[in-house]
Amino acid sequence: MGAIEIQGCWRSTAGVHEVWAVLTDLTTWPEWWPAISDVEVLEPRGPALAAARLTFSTRPPLRPLVTTLEVIEQTAPSRLDVLVSEGPLGGRGLFTVDEDPEGSRSCYDVSLSIRSLLFRPLEPILRSGTRSSGQARLERAGDDLARLAGGEPLPRHTPG
Repeated sequence: MGAIEIQGCWRSTAGVHEVWAVLTDLTTWPEWWPAISDVEVLEPRGPALAAARLTFSTRPPLRPLVTTLEVIEQTAPSRLDVLVSEGPLGGRGLFTVDEDPEGSRSCYDVSLSIRSLLFRPLEPILRSGTRSSGQARLERAGDDLARLAGGEPLPRHTPG
């Protein structure tokens, strides 16, 4: 089963430190990431800095997808490296927050794979994160992150 790659950036009038505070508070993720319906903070194991059990909303007839996310590296206020360590998904994600002339720019680079054959039907849904309906959900996540951090979303722009 191949990797599912989801990448992009969001711009916001919120400052870097405000976005960082929301991004690193795993309990806020359902408030700004539409696919996540619940977060249960866990005691981190081994070298992990933080951990949480994430519940993702899925379409019927699939059950909600539950996986464990571990923060494996954190450089405040600019880099959050996570590992999806348990559950039917596996992979890594990198979130970065940088200064933008109008506030901040938050980028994500997520690579996931389906570990469980029972969840193989999810692969096309996860891959749709790079298509129009999935892109709309990702844009909404950026908009909600901006507002939760006390700012407003800014238009996307392509690197020049």
